[in-house]
Amino acid sequence: MFRTVKKITAKATILLAVVAGLATPAFAAKPPSARHLAQLCSQPPIVQVVENIKPAQITKSQPASFSKKIRAGWRIQGLAELKRAFKANFQWEMVNTSAGSCLRIKAIQVQTGVIQPKIWINPRIRRNSCEYRVTLGHEQQHVQNHNTYIRSFSNDLRRNLASRLRGNGGMVIKAGSDTRAVKDALMQRTLNVLHQINNQHDAVADNKDRRMDTESNYRREYNICR
Repeated sequence: MFRTVKKITAKATILLAVVAGLATPAFAAKPPSARHLAQLCSQPPIVQVVENIKPAQITKSQPASFSKKIRAGWRIQGLAELKRAFKANFQWEMVNTSAGSCLRIKAIQVQTGVIQPKIWINPRIRRNSCEYRVTLGHEQQHVQNHNTYIRSFSNDLRRNLASRLRGNGGMVIKAGSDTRAVKDALMQRTLNVLHQINNQHDAVADNKDRRMDTESNYRREYNICR
């Protein structure tokens, strides 16, 4: 089976939860009621998105998936290694009152495009030849699809993440409770939402990649230099 080029997308999402700080506000006036405390606890966190668009690195290191694809009957001209991943850093706030305590995510920073794309070209292809240029151009289009994913994912987070986290970023707890389990639960809620958003945009990019990696398109690209 002939394959001119093929993209490999590792869909594993990198998740890094960092406790950036813990703030406890003081109340000089009357402390909030239990209802007020619950409302405070349900407020969405401040959302910051750091978008990284990194140029692809041309690598001579053969991708780990190469041997497996060769055994499956593929003829590999090039591979684009793309990991659609993000990192999430958390800042916490603890509110202690006579009505109870609230632990909430005060702010969250999400970094997108954290892993640089890599392009590998089969070394048997002569550099700067027509075949090399066509193969490189195909892989760079996969990288462009990846960059479009980063932008759309980032914009979705800026527009919608805070509202989607409303009511899910805080928890009323008993005074003296161990906050570690509460933090874990709140982070997992948030990461679940991030996964859902990420998967939607990842699927769009995957569809674009699949439309490129068809027999007819491989044949068209193969014939450019013939």
